[in-house]
Amino acid sequence: MNTKAATAGKVVSIVIAVIVLVTVGIVLIYSANEPIVNVFEDSIQIKGMYGVTVAFSDIVDVSLLDKSMSEFDVGRRVNGYGGFDVWKGHFQSNSLGETLLFVHKNSSPTIRIEREGAKDIYLSFSDSEQTKLLFNELCTAME
Repeated sequence: MNTKAATAGKVVSIVIAVIVLVTVGIVLIYSANEPIVNVFEDSIQIKGMYGVTVAFSDIVDVSLLDKSMSEFDVGRRVNGYGGFDVWKGHFQSNSLGETLLFVHKNSSPTIRIEREGAKDIYLSFSDSEQTKLLFNELCTAME
Protein backbone atom coordinates (compact mmCIF):
# COMPACT_ATOMS: atom_id res chain seq x y z
CA MET A 1 0.00 0.00 0.00
CA ASN A 2 2.85 2.39 0.79
CA THR A 3 4.48 1.60 -2.52
CA LYS A 4 1.30 2.47 -4.44
CA ALA A 5 1.00 5.78 -2.61
CA ALA A 6 4.64 6.62 -3.29
CA THR A 7 4.26 5.75 -6.98
CA ALA A 8 1.06 7.83 -7.25
CA GLY A 9 2.86 10.76 -5.58
CA LYS A 10 5.72 10.53 -8.08
CA VAL A 11 3.32 10.39 -11.02
CA VAL A 12 1.41 13.43 -9.74
CA SER A 13 4.70 15.32 -9.25
CA ILE A 14 5.86 14.48 -12.77
CA VAL A 15 2.52 15.52 -14.29
CA ILE A 16 2.60 18.85 -12.43
CA ALA A 17 6.22 19.47 -13.49
CA VAL A 18 5.37 18.73 -17.14
CA ILE A 19 2.35 21.07 -17.04
CA VAL A 20 4.46 23.86 -15.53
CA LEU A 21 7.28 23.40 -18.08
CA VAL A 22 4.87 23.32 -21.04
CA THR A 23 3.08 26.44 -19.76
CA VAL A 24 6.36 28.33 -19.29
CA GLY A 25 7.49 27.24 -22.76
CA ILE A 26 4.27 28.46 -24.36
CA VAL A 27 4.54 31.82 -22.57
CA LEU A 28 8.17 32.24 -23.68
CA ILE A 29 7.36 31.43 -27.30
CA TYR A 30 4.27 33.67 -27.33
CA SER A 31 6.22 36.51 -25.70
CA ALA A 32 9.07 36.35 -28.20
CA ASN A 33 6.75 36.59 -31.22
CA GLU A 34 6.54 39.90 -32.98
CA PRO A 35 3.20 41.63 -32.67
CA ILE A 36 0.76 41.68 -35.56
CA VAL A 37 0.03 45.29 -36.45
CA ASN A 38 -2.99 46.41 -38.46
CA VAL A 39 -3.49 49.98 -39.64
CA PHE A 40 -7.12 50.90 -40.25
CA GLU A 41 -8.83 54.10 -41.46
CA ASP A 42 -9.09 55.52 -37.96
CA SER A 43 -6.85 53.43 -35.71
CA ILE A 44 -3.83 51.20 -35.28
CA GLN A 45 -4.20 47.77 -33.71
CA ILE A 46 -1.28 45.95 -32.14
CA LYS A 47 -2.13 42.28 -31.52
CA GLY A 48 -0.24 39.97 -29.23
CA MET A 49 0.90 40.07 -25.66
CA TYR A 50 -0.10 43.47 -24.17
CA GLY A 51 -1.87 44.33 -27.43
CA VAL A 52 -3.78 47.56 -27.81
CA THR A 53 -5.93 49.46 -30.30
CA VAL A 54 -5.33 53.21 -30.52
CA ALA A 55 -7.62 55.63 -32.32
CA PHE A 56 -5.81 58.17 -34.48
CA SER A 57 -7.68 60.90 -32.59
CA ASP A 58 -5.72 59.86 -29.45
CA ILE A 59 -2.35 60.14 -31.20
CA VAL A 60 -0.43 63.40 -30.76
CA ASP A 61 2.57 62.51 -32.94
CA VAL A 62 4.26 59.59 -34.69
CA SER A 63 8.00 59.64 -35.21
CA LEU A 64 10.70 57.31 -36.46
CA LEU A 65 13.69 57.25 -34.13
CA ASP A 66 17.04 56.20 -35.57
CA LYS A 67 17.95 54.37 -32.37
CA SER A 68 17.14 51.00 -30.87
CA MET A 69 15.41 50.89 -27.49
CA SER A 70 18.60 49.57 -25.87
CA GLU A 71 20.07 53.04 -26.53
CA PHE A 72 17.35 54.67 -24.40
CA ASP A 73 16.81 54.55 -20.66
CA VAL A 74 13.76 52.27 -20.69
CA GLY A 75 13.96 51.96 -16.92
CA ARG A 76 12.29 49.06 -15.22
CA ARG A 77 9.64 46.64 -16.30
CA VAL A 78 6.41 47.26 -14.39
CA ASN A 79 4.27 44.60 -16.05
CA GLY A 80 5.81 43.03 -19.08
CA TYR A 81 8.23 40.67 -20.70
CA GLY A 82 11.91 41.45 -20.96
CA GLY A 83 13.53 38.29 -22.18
CA PHE A 84 16.13 37.61 -24.83
CA ASP A 85 15.96 40.33 -27.51
CA VAL A 86 12.34 41.41 -26.93
CA TRP A 87 10.75 43.92 -24.57
CA LYS A 88 6.95 43.94 -24.36
CA GLY A 89 4.60 45.53 -21.92
CA HIS A 90 4.58 48.36 -19.44
CA PHE A 91 7.86 50.03 -18.46
CA GLN A 92 8.72 53.02 -16.24
CA SER A 93 11.75 55.24 -16.72
CA ASN A 94 12.94 58.59 -15.42
CA SER A 95 13.65 59.91 -18.91
CA LEU A 96 10.76 58.39 -20.93
CA GLY A 97 8.12 58.16 -18.21
CA GLU A 98 5.56 55.37 -18.44
CA THR A 99 5.75 53.54 -21.76
CA LEU A 100 4.24 50.60 -23.58
CA LEU A 101 6.87 48.68 -25.52
CA PHE A 102 6.62 46.24 -28.43
CA VAL A 103 10.27 46.23 -29.47
CA HIS A 104 13.29 44.21 -30.40
CA LYS A 105 15.62 45.99 -28.03
CA ASN A 106 18.65 45.99 -30.37
CA SER A 107 16.81 46.76 -33.63
CA SER A 108 16.55 50.21 -35.12
CA PRO A 109 14.76 52.29 -36.15
CA THR A 110 11.98 52.49 -33.56
CA ILE A 111 8.52 53.96 -34.04
CA ARG A 112 7.30 56.26 -31.26
CA ILE A 113 3.56 56.87 -30.97
CA GLU A 114 2.83 59.74 -28.61
CA ARG A 115 -0.67 59.63 -27.15
CA GLU A 116 -2.78 62.24 -25.40
CA GLY A 117 -3.15 61.34 -21.73
CA ALA A 118 -1.76 57.80 -22.14
CA LYS A 119 1.56 55.98 -22.28
CA ASP A 120 3.70 56.50 -25.36
CA ILE A 121 4.06 53.36 -27.46
CA TYR A 122 7.38 52.23 -28.91
CA LEU A 123 7.37 49.65 -31.68
CA SER A 124 10.10 47.94 -33.71
CA PHE A 125 10.56 44.70 -35.59
CA SER A 126 13.67 42.56 -35.98
CA ASP A 127 13.65 43.59 -39.66
CA SER A 128 14.30 47.34 -39.91
CA GLU A 129 12.59 47.51 -43.31
CA GLN A 130 9.38 46.16 -41.78
CA THR A 131 9.53 48.92 -39.15
CA LYS A 132 10.02 51.59 -41.83
CA LEU A 133 7.16 50.21 -43.93
CA LEU A 134 4.82 50.27 -40.93
CA PHE A 135 5.85 53.85 -40.14
CA ASN A 136 5.10 54.95 -43.70
CA GLU A 137 1.77 53.09 -43.71
CA LEU A 138 0.80 54.70 -40.41
CA CYS A 139 1.75 58.20 -41.55
CA THR A 140 -0.20 57.77 -44.80
CA ALA A 141 -3.30 56.52 -42.96
CA MET A 142 -3.19 59.43 -40.51
CA GLU A 143 -3.06 62.12 -43.21
